[in-house]
Amino acid sequence: MRLLLPLKYYDEAGRIKPANSFLWCLFFLCRPFWVFIASLTFRQDSGALLALFYPDNYYFYLSLGIAFPALLVVLMISFRAKLWNTRARLIFRAITPLVMLSLIMDIVFHVSMASKQHWEFSWLVALTLLLDSIYLYGVKKNLHLRLMTRDWAKEEPQDAKV
Repeated sequence: MRLLLPLKYYDEAGRIKPANSFLWCLFFLCRPFWVFIASLTFRQDSGALLALFYPDNYYFYLSLGIAFPALLVVLMISFRAKLWNTRARLIFRAITPLVMLSLIMDIVFHVSMASKQHWEFSWLVALTLLLDSIYLYGVKKNLHLRLMTRDWAKEEPQDAKV
């Protein structure tokens, strides 16, 4: 078997591990869930912390919907060992489209927010659009991610199973 990447990118089972940049991308996309969890742990007034990041409840719920495909990818990565031994391993091919969908929806959401603010400059919107664009380009062009999803979706040879 020829290694496609350096040895440090493989786990104990011989499968390609996700790249750190991809994990940071998922962490960035799941930020509404992080804010929600942080607001639940804030004892005095959980709504105050939520209102700090999302002044309108509509934006919060919309952000949760945008982050949902990325959360599905996080769950797929978390349970990859259990999914490898089943036919469900074919869902690993959906990793890249789900992340790209979430990134594109996030870009559209923040452009619409800028439009509603009459294109007034906002550091939050500018930084989010910049990171979304960088991650979108990275996910589209990342060879490591393509090799990982292809490796995770393929069936193990029968003689390798114990």
